[in-house]
Amino acid sequence: MFLLFLICFSVGERLEYTATFSFLHLGSMTLEIQDTITYNNTDCYFLSSILSSNQNLRFLFSLNDTIQVYARRYDLLPLFYEKRVNEGDFRNHSEIYFYHDDLSVVYDDSINLELLEESRDILTFWYYLRTVPLTIGDTINLHIHESKENYEVNCFVSKKETIKTSIGNFNTILVEPRTEEKGMFSSKGGMQIWYSDDDLRYPVQIKTKMNFGSILFKLKGVAN
Repeated sequence: MFLLFLICFSVGERLEYTATFSFLHLGSMTLEIQDTITYNNTDCYFLSSILSSNQNLRFLFSLNDTIQVYARRYDLLPLFYEKRVNEGDFRNHSEIYFYHDDLSVVYDDSINLELLEESRDILTFWYYLRTVPLTIGDTINLHIHESKENYEVNCFVSKKETIKTSIGNFNTILVEPRTEEKGMFSSKGGMQIWYSDDDLRYPVQIKTKMNFGSILFKLKGVAN
């Protein structure tokens, strides 16, 4: 399906966030549109995210997680997903190949799984919501594939709020993804995303509920 996007992403766009738990500065996250590339004869965006811990807290924990995705430019569906996890002494590297025509996904350990139609990873999920109309009271139904599981996610467009950040105040639209399944989008877990209510639709704030509390990612810098 070819879609008419509300915005056109700029190569080189870099969004920087602080990560906090209560009043504790945990670290930082960066979302970046690295480039446009050709992958399997398809024009793609090269997207990335980097999550790094606060060096002053390395005595408690240390992490440096990286995600890289090749997503089709015309609909932002992922074709290739790579994740590198470095958390203390734990190391892991995984690659995932999406075959949307066949509704299948293949992992680098040769596991082949069924894929729901128009499934996205968590990174392209965040970017895709920047491209569609966000009308208060509406629900956007999406499919997400994460950690070898398929999720049917209902994204409720909740309300408008003003979010204060270190780079200014933003008028935003709150989107609350939910699913009946266990995981980050469940009612016991949960995620909230505040998108700027303008033509750029930046994710200004992202809140993820964990077993021990909530982690808040707040925009602190924008570069193009």
